[in-house]
Amino acid sequence: MNELIEAAMWALQNFEALDRANAAIHCAPVRYSPITFRLADALNAVWPEDEDITEEMARVRAHVGMYEQDPGR
Repeated sequence: MNELIEAAMWALQNFEALDRANAAIHCAPVRYSPITFRLADALNAVWPEDEDITEEMARVRAHVGMYEQDPGR
């Protein structure tokens, strides 16, 4: 895995965890932020086909199209 993909993966892990924590604080379902979706999309586009996606990517990708994204976040 190249260094740029690895750095983006760390960023995705950070934002995905922040979104889950925010939902927990508000006792609400997780709604991923636009940056979290963008990172997951970008990583998905360059992810090697012979490697499974990560748990974070899978969780975020499962939410695509489930709700309107908040452009103000």
